[in-house]
Amino acid sequence: MYRNNIVCLTIFAFLTISVSSRAADIEKDLFLYLPMDEGAGNSVKDYGPNNFKTEMSDKKPKWVGGKKATFDKSLQFDGKSTFVKIDAAGQGKDFDAHTDKGKGMTICAWVKVGKTGTDGHGQNRQPIVMKGAGGAWEFALLVYDGLEPGMSVWDCPGNGVSEPSGGSLGNEWRYQCGTYSTKEGVKVYLDGKKNAVTQGANAGDPCGNGNRPIFIAHREDGQWLNADIAQVRMWERIITVEEMAMAMNTNTLAVRRFNKLPIAWGEVKSRL
Repeated sequence: MYRNNIVCLTIFAFLTISVSSRAADIEKDLFLYLPMDEGAGNSVKDYGPNNFKTEMSDKKPKWVGGKKATFDKSLQFDGKSTFVKIDAAGQGKDFDAHTDKGKGMTICAWVKVGKTGTDGHGQNRQPIVMKGAGGAWEFALLVYDGLEPGMSVWDCPGNGVSEPSGGSLGNEWRYQCGTYSTKEGVKVYLDGKKNAVTQGANAGDPCGNGNRPIFIAHREDGQWLNADIAQVRMWERIITVEEMAMAMNTNTLAVRRFNKLPIAWGEVKSRL
């Protein structure tokens, strides 16, 4: 009996260290994490280290189901008037990693596009995640009208310093990630796959003066995305493709389980 307990302890300790270290990988330099899985209510919770407060548009996005066996809930945006807003700068922690030559940035989200071109804006793209406004344009993770995934990083007047698009999202759930650094430019990935679906070299200095809020499914000059969106994360570094794949399969419930591992370890020890 004693020997069996020792074996169980050893296995559990190994699993605890392994899972905890993997969880720590995607938590390193995490800026924002919005699972958007509450299923009800007029705000979404930020599970990132900054615990940002969030707001919804006057007309609220709709709570709908998620991707089966991956996450239970998501938010549906109508492509005309609904959004989620995170005023990070107003809460004392603006996002500036894209301007730091030693850091770079990553944005990832699950997205299921309904329709494109629903906002009447005139441009051929709509934002999944967006930051910037007139005179202080910064960056956006995008869906183009032809369902191509893309990402843009701008200088302050709005000239693209790197903004490639390519590949195809289709109308099913896809996990889209965009990375940017002044050294490598933008790279866009789908579903945790090794190769970028599109990329573009850097050709200028990104805007470092912006302090506008971060928006989900909206750009402040009138762009709106019609899509279901969930599991939005932002990092103040370029994460690896392996980390993208892990984040893609790590939802709020998994994060809670990781955090409870030390408690479970204590329970096992107390029973021996």
